[in-house]
Amino acid sequence: MRAAAQTSTAKGFAASFAMTVVSIVGLLTGLTFWRDPYWVFRDNPPWTRDGGGMSRLLDVEMRLIKPLQIARLKPQTLLIGSSVVYRGLDPRDVSAMAGQVYNAGVSALMARELPTLAALAVDVGSIRRVVIELDYFMFTAWPPPEPIDRKLATASGRGEALVSTVLNPKAIDNLRGRQSRRTEPGLWHADGYKATPDFDAELVGRISREQNIAAMVYRPGDLSYLERALDLLQGRDVTIVLSPMSAAQRQLVEAGGRGPELAAWRRDVAALAVRRSLPFHDFVSGHPFEDFDPAKASSRYWLDTLHFKPEVGRWLLGRIGLAVHPAGAGATSG
Repeated sequence: MRAAAQTSTAKGFAASFAMTVVSIVGLLTGLTFWRDPYWVFRDNPPWTRDGGGMSRLLDVEMRLIKPLQIARLKPQTLLIGSSVVYRGLDPRDVSAMAGQVYNAGVSALMARELPTLAALAVDVGSIRRVVIELDYFMFTAWPPPEPIDRKLATASGRGEALVSTVLNPKAIDNLRGRQSRRTEPGLWHADGYKATPDFDAELVGRISREQNIAAMVYRPGDLSYLERALDLLQGRDVTIVLSPMSAAQRQLVEAGGRGPELAAWRRDVAALAVRRSLPFHDFVSGHPFEDFDPAKASSRYWLDTLHFKPEVGRWLLGRIGLAVHPAGAGATSG
């Protein structure tokens, strides 16, 4: 009798414990869907204001979040590139003929990640136009970050990732407050663009000093990743752009002994675009935006030596035929 009672008590405890766990998980899931800290379930979660918000998660996990946003929004035009793209190209500056535009700029994007983004664009199905904006460092031995998970280019992989955003041990912390803690200043928008305030002279100087030019050894073989991405994107309107580089940045590259490699990279990408009969624009130099002094704070056109502002972005979009105003920012170059 006593053993039977103990067994019954144990079963009752186990059932109560299981119900408690299920209730907690259910509550956490509901709160996560409501607050949507990863911004992957709806357009305007409560932590955003007027379509934008500060997000440490987007700062540090954009390689997870942006593919999920692309799949949910199903844009017609994709802007692919590094942080210069998500800071400098505002989808609101793109002509309506491009349809819905998503800024797929990813911090320190490397060439080897281009095929995954291309496969994602194909799998989503809605994307008809792709602008691939390239930076020199993408094709170098610069220490790469962990790449975008190739599973995110598939519907099943994205489904797993969505579950992970809900059942994440950090979810409770992500649900608290306005998440003012962040790695970088700026306000993210639902279309992948980040509105970034000016940098002070201290931050500008640190960004210039901490660049590892010695590691930026050109790797021509990495052009094969671009080739693979272009193979996947056949049938879509693809434009290749070499990102504008400030004179200060070009001087850093030259001083670091990488000038000849930068020139070789520009020639190699141009030749690839010719072979592919693709629109190609080299804006590395010859542009009219040379007002930046690395000893000072952000200028009119540049946040720092690397990142241009949306005014330059509007000019760039005008030069490639995608700006709201075809003449771009009124300057001519390239």
